[in-house]
Amino acid sequence: MGLWREDSPAIIIIAAFLGARLALASLLGLGIDESYTLAIARTLSLSYFDHPPLHQWIAHFAARGLGEGFGARLPFIALFAVTGWIFYRLTLDLFGARAALIALFAFNVTPFFFASAGTWIVPDGPLLFGLCVAVWALARLFFAEAPDSASIWRLWLAVGLGFGLAGLSKYSAALSVVGLAAFVGFAPAQRRWLAHPAPFFAAALALAIASPAFVWNAEHGWASFAFQGSRGSPAGGLKPIQVLGMALGEIAYLFPWTFVALIGGLAAAWRKRRDERRLFLICLALPPIVLFTLTPLWGARGLPQWTMSGWLFAFPLVGLWLDERATPPSVLRRWAFVSCSALAAVAAVVVVQASTGLLPLPRSVADPTLEAFSWGGLRDAPALQNKPAFVLSTRWSDAGKIALALGPATPVFVLSSDPRGWASVEGGQKLLGGDGVLIARAADVSLARAAAAPAFTSVGEMQFVTLARNGRPEIALALVPVHGLTRGLPLPYPDARGG
Repeated sequence: MGLWREDSPAIIIIAAFLGARLALASLLGLGIDESYTLAIARTLSLSYFDHPPLHQWIAHFAARGLGEGFGARLPFIALFAVTGWIFYRLTLDLFGARAALIALFAFNVTPFFFASAGTWIVPDGPLLFGLCVAVWALARLFFAEAPDSASIWRLWLAVGLGFGLAGLSKYSAALSVVGLAAFVGFAPAQRRWLAHPAPFFAAALALAIASPAFVWNAEHGWASFAFQGSRGSPAGGLKPIQVLGMALGEIAYLFPWTFVALIGGLAAAWRKRRDERRLFLICLALPPIVLFTLTPLWGARGLPQWTMSGWLFAFPLVGLWLDERATPPSVLRRWAFVSCSALAAVAAVVVVQASTGLLPLPRSVADPTLEAFSWGGLRDAPALQNKPAFVLSTRWSDAGKIALALGPATPVFVLSSDPRGWASVEGGQKLLGGDGVLIARAADVSLARAAAAPAFTSVGEMQFVTLARNGRPEIALALVPVHGLTRGLPLPYPDARGG
């Protein structure tokens, strides 16, 4: 009862958003990245092309037990609820109950943390869980009453576990370690830990946990590191418009009013950075935010989610800032109402549009909700009724949708110069001499036939299928029977990154 009395507001916030995430997950179909992840994760591997393996491992076992649909999202939703609790305890330890509740609510109500990190089958949820575990343990070591020797070792091992799980989720976890190193460098009182063996054991534990990603990369020509690193490589001069696009994306992911509050919290903390608790969070927040916001200036167009592991640690500073300003409860209630209303409205529009496609969009604008459109209607295509030995797709993104539509019994491979994780799919050597079906977008079918022809003894006539959403035609596909496979699958990709 003591826990409930003291922490009931936090438990209610976490439970309410847990219920909202379950509703969203049940109403919205799997996106492109989710479909791709589930398809690639059908085979367990030490790691995978796009990211370290933790979220693929979770997806593999979730799909085996709960199916390749709504059920596969459940472990990610549950994990985020646990993350929310650890995040609350972290902020409570640092800044007190009122700041912790404000931070917890703001963290949950922003679009990115509500939907992507909190609901979908993506690496961000496991990444944030690992980071919260590590940072909570670090806060106990740095700012709580001096722990005894046994507690010191337990907490540092929790740090190693947290950073290891984060590194097993996304390579960008390394930036949080950079932030930790910066904090220790800026805070003289914390340098004492450099003379203690526990932090070095924690580092060894983190590296051991993350080692499957390194082993896989060593066995695959460091393909994943090269792919992710190429996004920040200088190309084509400076592109300030891409930085603006990145910043606007971050604002949209966080809601404009919450983004302003986050900037305010960081600025207020910077002015009082002599307080090591504030400095600690600043050092953790800034490396991902600054690096990934500026990388598009010289590199490829960035993705706003790259910065979110930094913004995570700005939320406690928002809670502290609003608490220290003695923000009236009426203001906080209005802010909460506006945020919840906006989130609910966005979610409702996305769900309705994904289900019906009825909202008018300009012809030049692609409907982003088509990502959540199921390709289940593909199963009824005449060319697939005789259960082909395999299916070829011409896009890595389409292949995930195809694989989920046809089920695990039909192997899917990708014919492309950019196959991503499909380049490492195994089992194709057993299909030599077999017959399959090439599936391509109708507009691309001529090029797809020409690319596939050298690998088969004959290529059949095209059949066309249009996938409809609520009776409206949406995706036109061409299905081409291919006979007598002469090469092992996956086909060689001389121009593929990591191929």
